[in-house]
Amino acid sequence: MLCLAGFCLPICGLAANFAYITNQGEHTVSVIDIEQQQVIKTLAVGKAPVGVTIDQQNHKVYVSNVEGHSLSVIDMLSQQVINTIPLSIAPVGITLNKAGDRLYVADWHHANVLVIAADSGKTLAEIEVGKAPGGLQLSSDEARLYVANRDSNDVSVIDTQANKQLHRIKVGQHPFGLNLSTDGQQLFVVNVYSNNISVIDTRSNQVVSTLATGNHPYCVTADSRGRLFVTNTGDDSVSVIDLASQKRIRKIRVPGTPEGIAYDAEHQQIFVASWMDNVVAVIDSQSLTLKQDIKVGSQPRAFGQFIGSLR
Repeated sequence: MLCLAGFCLPICGLAANFAYITNQGEHTVSVIDIEQQQVIKTLAVGKAPVGVTIDQQNHKVYVSNVEGHSLSVIDMLSQQVINTIPLSIAPVGITLNKAGDRLYVADWHHANVLVIAADSGKTLAEIEVGKAPGGLQLSSDEARLYVANRDSNDVSVIDTQANKQLHRIKVGQHPFGLNLSTDGQQLFVVNVYSNNISVIDTRSNQVVSTLATGNHPYCVTADSRGRLFVTNTGDDSVSVIDLASQKRIRKIRVPGTPEGIAYDAEHQQIFVASWMDNVVAVIDSQSLTLKQDIKVGSQPRAFGQFIGSLR
């Protein structure tokens, strides 16, 4: 075993899996060891952290601090904050490319997405999008960036080479969370006020179907079995939707106001951040039952890609 910063990792490949949960109410990130199913570290970050994205290649985690007007950078090996990138905006949604050198950050108040060099923190481009951009999702080939524009009720499609908006796709009311299918051919857009998901064909950039959810859905993740798991903030549940039949097959009760959600493929489980009850709920994705709750910080959001591994 190799011990770093108070916790231990296997020497062979440093194999370990972690969930990074942004706690907006106390300006921290809870680091959950997925094997142990417990918090191993609580890190102070900027004010009101919301979004998360993970650089698997360089073992870094980026956190958007919406009221702190900054990004916090966490080193996954030491589980320490190693840098703060100041911004002039209120960042919410955040993602990055596979190489880990380009960050995309949604400017909640000014209808822009910033392209930032991850190493220097320098802003490389500002791309105009719709009003109140939230969720961000890169296409499988990283040629396109999709942006959920909450107050414009549409999704921007951005050319990542030219850093230019190509067009906008109308969806339901108040789109927020985004997720891509495992084959990259479908984009799932969560419409908070419409209580549904718009399914966009990424080849034609058209909405091809609409899927009913629970009350006030927020975020969505896809598993390896062709199912969607959707957090419903309005009725404290997770909807499970079978994509083949396009029908809801289960509604799982979870703790209060579930928001961020992610699929842990290695252990076949779903992690759900519950804002009201200050816990992360763990769902067995095979039996579709709630396994346990993990206590985290105040008002957890975990908006984005919050599960990462050391390999």
